[in-house]
Amino acid sequence: MLQLHVRANGLAKKKVVQTELMEREYELLQRVAEKRGVTIKHGLREAVQQWVSTQIPIAEDPLFKIPPVKTGVRTDSSKLDKLLYGERG
Repeated sequence: MLQLHVRANGLAKKKVVQTELMEREYELLQRVAEKRGVTIKHGLREAVQQWVSTQIPIAEDPLFKIPPVKTGVRTDSSKLDKLLYGERG
């Protein structure tokens, strides 16, 4: 069985997560981890973080709950495409 110790920046308590993989899944995981120069533990943690981030609806993402801040800088969004992509003929 594999064990995954999860902690956020060393500040949170660790939780141990166990799972079983088919032999082929484990071999692929091991091969990819070796290729990337990371441990299986690190690869699993990365996979869990990526999977969880795809399961959270955007409406629940804390980033989109931050209220706008007035900076005092005037902007004109109608010119944004031109600024980003240049003139289009």
